[in-house]
Amino acid sequence: MKTIQYSLMLAAAACGFANAQTTAYTTPVGYETLSVQPGFNYLGLRLQRPVIASGTLAAVTSTSITVGASLNLASLLTSSSTYILEISNANGVTQEFLGSAVSGSVIMTPGDLSSKASGGDSYKVRAAPTLASIFGATNTAGLATGFFGPGGDIVYLPNPSAVGGFDQYYYDDGQTSWADSSGTAVDGAQIAINYADGVIVSADGTGASALTVSGEVKTAKTGYSLAAGAFNYLSSIHPAGATLSSSFNDSLGSIDKGFFGPGGDIFYIPNPTAQGGFDQYYYDDGQSSWADSSGSVVNGADISLKSGILIFNDGDVSNVVTTPPTSYGTN
Repeated sequence: MKTIQYSLMLAAAACGFANAQTTAYTTPVGYETLSVQPGFNYLGLRLQRPVIASGTLAAVTSTSITVGASLNLASLLTSSSTYILEISNANGVTQEFLGSAVSGSVIMTPGDLSSKASGGDSYKVRAAPTLASIFGATNTAGLATGFFGPGGDIVYLPNPSAVGGFDQYYYDDGQTSWADSSGTAVDGAQIAINYADGVIVSADGTGASALTVSGEVKTAKTGYSLAAGAFNYLSSIHPAGATLSSSFNDSLGSIDKGFFGPGGDIFYIPNPTAQGGFDQYYYDDGQSSWADSSGSVVNGADISLKSGILIFNDGDVSNVVTTPPTSYGTN
């Protein structure tokens, strides 16, 4: 379901992953082409917008973080835009926030991060992807369009305030604008996407057959907050080499498991040969192995992740961390 331009990624990686004693680390960049077929396409944004600021956290409270008195972060951000804070530690914390939540070097955080981050952790801030940055302000991606009302290809974005619900958008040729499910025009540059979430495109088959996403590779861990008793639509984050084992073996302590048969948290990976279909996997405690939906043991290192995945969390709200392949190194 994906084609990765490895040459670009490897060329960039050569600048940043070799010889830590003499090399200034540079995040690898490149692009990924995702297939869009008629029907529902479960995709993920695995290449990110550039880092605006980075450094070490000075302090963390239940309502804010301080990035260091020497940096006036507010001067770098636009108040009406959405940004993503990435904290590199065992929790792989990500947090969306508006630029207006920043005053000097302090970010007022929507969620309490005091149990997940602390002073001394490294951080990065980058602009959140948007409808406009991914699909183009004027639909340069070529999605099928509506005309003064919903139609064509529909983009579904998970709504975090309504578990299992989605916000829906399409490009309206009549209004020359992105619009929501009611047909109301919206500014695509203001519709932010959390890159940890999946992006679902319902395609009618008359628009683009592929979507190209470009940007930086994230080489640190990312945390998912899984809604209880629900399907969670997610990006697999890492664009090359990610498998069930490389991504989730480090989080087995947080994953509900089966025992000599399917059960617990189920991982759904889109099957590119059966549009709309999924291969299903879970971790089997009885067999001490990943297994498929029939209960047969599989080697998790052989199960490659597609750009978008689903995890059905059968228990309470839980936090699961996805880990990049070891080949990514760290930076």
